Amino acid sequence: MEAAAPLAAENDMRSRPPAISAGRRRAMLFMLCFIYMLNYLDRQIIVILQEPIKHEFQLQDWHLGLLTGAAFGFFYTIMGVPIAQIVDRGINRVRMLSGLLAIWSAMTAICGLSRGYAHFFMARMGVGLAESGFTPTAHALISDLYPPAERPRALGVFSVGIPFGVMAGLSIGGLVAAYSDWRTALFVAGAPGIVAAILFWLFAREPMRGAMDRQQKEDGHKALIPFGQALKLLLRRASFVHVTIATAVTSFVEAGMMAWIPSYLIRSHGLPLSQVGPSMGLIAGAGGVIGTMFGGWQATRFGRNGMDRTLWLPVVGLLLCIPLYATVFYVDSGRLALGMLLLPTIFGAFWTAPAIALTQNLAPVATRARAAAVRIVAANLIGVSAGPLVCGMLSDHFGKAYGAPSIGLRMALMVFAGLFAWAAVHWLVTVRALQREKAELPAQA
Repeated sequence: MEAAAPLAAENDMRSRPPAISAGRRRAMLFMLCFIYMLNYLDRQIIVILQEPIKHEFQLQDWHLGLLTGAAFGFFYTIMGVPIAQIVDRGINRVRMLSGLLAIWSAMTAICGLSRGYAHFFMARMGVGLAESGFTPTAHALISDLYPPAERPRALGVFSVGIPFGVMAGLSIGGLVAAYSDWRTALFVAGAPGIVAAILFWLFAREPMRGAMDRQQKEDGHKALIPFGQALKLLLRRASFVHVTIATAVTSFVEAGMMAWIPSYLIRSHGLPLSQVGPSMGLIAGAGGVIGTMFGGWQATRFGRNGMDRTLWLPVVGLLLCIPLYATVFYVDSGRLALGMLLLPTIFGAFWTAPAIALTQNLAPVATRARAAAVRIVAANLIGVSAGPLVCGMLSDHFGKAYGAPSIGLRMALMVFAGLFAWAAVHWLVTVRALQREKAELPAQA
């Protein structure tokens, strides 16, 4: 028996993935950020292409809301948890990410072949189904590359892919569609993902699970926790529940706003697609990068004194979005409205990195992918799926009431701007839950 112990330890060491160098770790983080950019490029490019698609297929705004929201978000939601279950079971996450990237990139290009609304809807379903596994898998991967103290900053770098992806989607879509057509724009958007999938497959390495956490020795190598038990563990923490709800509400408001602001600028101010696309792309990209990076930095700095400290600035940022967006929708100049979008874009991105980091820090190692998936399910089922649709329905309603589609869309966006107060309230409730847990269990502070 004594001789078997060293042999078992040696076999265990051989079964573990080799250590990843600091250089490769940083390179993997930046590659994941780039893939996240492609993820958002492929989902957001439809936003800037709404007007030409609407005219070709003779659609109403609620049709577009379904196309940009539910067609993607609902089916994105369906597969998120099952894929996360597979990830927590121990599958090679690098290979999974590479395969998913190749599939959603191909489906984006297939959207450009659509000959009708139904075909387009089904292709967007395919994009959503393939993209559903990326974020929970990437979050779990990054959590095994960086220790808890460094995670907010690392996840902040990763999350910069969101604004860069929005910027690329709006810019590429606007320019290519203006000088060619919306179908070509979708072909251009899908191509880089195939190349990136191959490169990530060849370069990235699978890290050992739980290696960066104190509890790794206790639960890092446990067998898979069944989904019901994992969900019970997660929902037992009130702070995790409130982070999930707050994320869903904030995503609902921001998804509705982002889906319709480009169309508002085109309808109300007569700005051309070639101007709205690159301008909105630059504003969304620059503002999102600044806001996301600052949100990650402040979470790392202030979070040392308690996780609740990571959310105060995001709450202030969301509240400031209300008057800033209201001003945007009532200025007479389209160019001035474009320029004024920068500040609310920055403030509205403060919460992204802290929310992701909180989700991972509050979840046991063996449930991290599913923790990310649960939060993403809520964000997409309530936010991405419903936000654009509800805003589009309000636009149709107000448009009929006021006799002008441009006024209807402005009124709908004003309603959504006011809903930032709703989002801020939920983050304040989250702060309170974190404070209670810190007081009850000082070891978790």
